[in-house]
Amino acid sequence: MGKKIYLFGVLIVILTFVLSITNVYSYPGGQAGRTKKTSTAGCGSCHSQGGTITGVITGPDSVIAGQTYTYTLTLTTTGGNGKYGVDIAAKTGTLAVISGQGLKVSGTELVQSAAITWVSPKAITFSYTAPAVSGTDTLYATVDRGYAGAYNWAPNKGIKVKLPTGLINNETPVKFYLSQNYPNPFNPVTKINYGVMKSSNVKITVFDMLGKEVSSLVNGFQTAGNYYATFDASKYSSGIYYYKIEAGDFVEVKKMTLIK
Repeated sequence: MGKKIYLFGVLIVILTFVLSITNVYSYPGGQAGRTKKTSTAGCGSCHSQGGTITGVITGPDSVIAGQTYTYTLTLTTTGGNGKYGVDIAAKTGTLAVISGQGLKVSGTELVQSAAITWVSPKAITFSYTAPAVSGTDTLYATVDRGYAGAYNWAPNKGIKVKLPTGLINNETPVKFYLSQNYPNPFNPVTKINYGVMKSSNVKITVFDMLGKEVSSLVNGFQTAGNYYATFDASKYSSGIYYYKIEAGDFVEVKKMTLIK
């Protein structure tokens, strides 16, 4: 009888130890496929959803196609215990780890390489490379604390992906100008060169035949120089389009043809 009591006591100690460990650590090796990109269940199989832990993704709202940027997932807790776990996903872009942030790649997503030490707030940075085409992208994240603790979704981070617009050279042109796009006709991408004679707010927009704006290629302050903008018409139908430059008092409109 005494031996049975002893064994039962040992079992209770082991069980208590296991439960304490699982409550201290989020899923140790990380778990992908738990964001709103792929799952409506989140981390619900091991955690209860609650506002004691929240996450927010911050970084550029607008990016250039094919280029790499740094984003931050910030975790905040108001209660509970245990270490953090995360799952970060991108709709179409590519994610990569930044050294020292405690993340690893799992498939196309980022998860913790080991349970992340608790501190609130906790900022975790990661690398994002935009897709090669223009459009929109989305970053998703799910955060949790403690294996049997709470989880929550971070609000989705919307990103606008633009094709490159850049400086050809900083030689000052003798006048403002807007060149004919090349190639023309085009399918589906074309390049537009333009010149800024003196520092100005520059705006270049594209319109359809009904005068409806379909794309904003440039909208901001630029110093004197020769520039280019790129128009991606992948999502538009064949037809005539117009593009207009507004720079200081200079306004000019040209026509281009999309043939698919």
